[in-house]
Amino acid sequence: MASYVDSGILIKLYVREANSDAAIRAIAPRAAIPFNPLQELEIRNTLRALEGRSTITSAQRAASEHELERDITVGRLLRAIPDWQRVYALATRLSAEHASDTLARSLDILHVAIAISDQADSFVTGDRRQLAVAERSGLSTTLVA
Repeated sequence: MASYVDSGILIKLYVREANSDAAIRAIAPRAAIPFNPLQELEIRNTLRALEGRSTITSAQRAASEHELERDITVGRLLRAIPDWQRVYALATRLSAEHASDTLARSLDILHVAIAISDQADSFVTGDRRQLAVAERSGLSTTLVA
């Protein structure tokens, strides 16, 4: 089985942040990480938004995108297409069961639903609300803080 790594952690591999080292350590033992279209959209959008805010330059964004592509090419990130119908059904159930207690956002719940749908054995995140939903759903969790 594989680990599910939230895009909020994956972005730390491509943009230097305060807890990038902790994120790298948390995912280092994993030979390959499943990588779905939602994660890719969030990472690429974050890179563009950081450029738009002048937090990174266009050259830094391009270099980060190159590193992302390299990780896909060498198999560090393994493209995976979830069963979206199943994912949304799970997300709807998880929202009904946990949103009022955890205050998790819909995207956070969607990531947990993908992990469950893909039969991940663990979940890596930096978001405590998302962590709570993952834990309540029976996933082994790692919080990168």
